[in-house]
Amino acid sequence: MEPREFFIEDRLERYRLHAFCNMGESGLSHFTMEEMLTLANLTWKDLSPIPMYDAPNQGSFELRCSIANLYPGVSPEEVLVTTGTGEALFLAFHLLVKPKTKLALIWPAFQALYEIPKMLGGEVIQVPYENAFLANTWEKVHADLYVINHPHNPTGQTHSLAEWDKLLTFFRSQKKTILFDEHYRFLPKGGGLGRTGVCPEDRFYGTGSFTKCFGVTGLRVGWLIADKDFIRRARSFKDYLTHTVNPISERIAQGLLSQKERFLPEIQKRVQNNIDTFTSVWQTLPMSLSFTPPEGGLVGWLQLKPRIRSEDYADRLYQRTGVFVLPGSNFEMEGFLRIGFGAKEDVFLKGLKRWIECTDLI
Repeated sequence: MEPREFFIEDRLERYRLHAFCNMGESGLSHFTMEEMLTLANLTWKDLSPIPMYDAPNQGSFELRCSIANLYPGVSPEEVLVTTGTGEALFLAFHLLVKPKTKLALIWPAFQALYEIPKMLGGEVIQVPYENAFLANTWEKVHADLYVINHPHNPTGQTHSLAEWDKLLTFFRSQKKTILFDEHYRFLPKGGGLGRTGVCPEDRFYGTGSFTKCFGVTGLRVGWLIADKDFIRRARSFKDYLTHTVNPISERIAQGLLSQKERFLPEIQKRVQNNIDTFTSVWQTLPMSLSFTPPEGGLVGWLQLKPRIRSEDYADRLYQRTGVFVLPGSNFEMEGFLRIGFGAKEDVFLKGLKRWIECTDLI
């Protein structure tokens, strides 16, 4: 069995590199190689001595230390470096999901979070996002594996601190496996580093990356956090996939993580400014019905007025303005648009102006 077409990626591939204003992307607008090295406090001379052999299969010890330091109580032996978060999810699901495994997750969801489990014979339980950030909602959901994507893609919502503590307490009492997908942990509302639910000794596993938040998706570095035995099994499985991550990517990744306090506040400020600007004008956008500002990450969920097909809206918006947004149909939920807030502020403002002025869109 093979997974279905990846709806989101197909549309991204068609439009993201050609749009005047890219509001469809789920990551920060990309930096150049030179800019990325400056962020990482590296030069070309720092990279030139790197031997082009296979990096360690689990990831370099130095990079695993940097990643482990993002999680309280996690050791480098509990970290597996992967080619993006996609590989980390692929590995985790292949080890956790068997035929008839019940998997519960927040709906709508990033397609990889449910398509791979379905391919493996799992049964997916959809927990609607409107109530998914209340702990007592999960007390009524009976599953073998729970997937908590926070801050949530595509809505940008997350749990309040009180609800978060209640949720973790409940999950610990159930003694079930939890997979926390925390890709946007570097962009919590208010700055700093967002909360994590990862705790390998409780079988609270995690996947993550910094590439979307730092504007370096092309680096293709992610990770899986779990107990040592699970990481050993995942590392062996990875030998059949990418085997290792490029050693140059690993060195740059280590540099970026070590320097994040220097450049991340400016990125967070840019994203929040775009969110604030959009929040102030969304009601003037043609045929828009509701919008709740993200509590973290850099995507949000704009609801359209009834009987408007999101794909028609997105196509016409792109054709008439060059503004690219992602239709809710790509998340298998009609009547919404996913808005990305990672563009440079001047481009974002110009794109919004074009969108607002396109009064004959529908």
